[in-house]
Amino acid sequence: MYFLNKSFLIAGLLFISIPSFAADFGYVEDNGTVIELKRVNKLLPEYPRQAIRYGIEGSVKVQFNVDTFGAVLDPFVVESNPPGLFERASIKAVRKLIYEPPKFEEKAVNVNNVQVDIVFKFE
Repeated sequence: MYFLNKSFLIAGLLFISIPSFAADFGYVEDNGTVIELKRVNKLLPEYPRQAIRYGIEGSVKVQFNVDTFGAVLDPFVVESNPPGLFERASIKAVRKLIYEPPKFEEKAVNVNNVQVDIVFKFE
């Protein structure tokens, strides 16, 4: 019983900072024009257990492309602090993101170099 209550307390203290339905920006594949993308779902990364256990906070910047259907393609970590701890959870969460299908001049387009910052912290 004590372990269960402690788990709920810890879960209540975790916070991952990301605007829920934020707009992100990227470059149209053909001409380099910057366009805005709108998320359809929330970015919900899991706080890594090891980070919880040791009370570690951090941040990750992930870059990826978005196809004409709004799906994320080829995510990779651009920057991570501390390195080696939050990358897997961030990539896993970003792969689940869905955007409204991107359009430029009324045509469906691929969008490149979209970046998302994810901050893991305790509150």
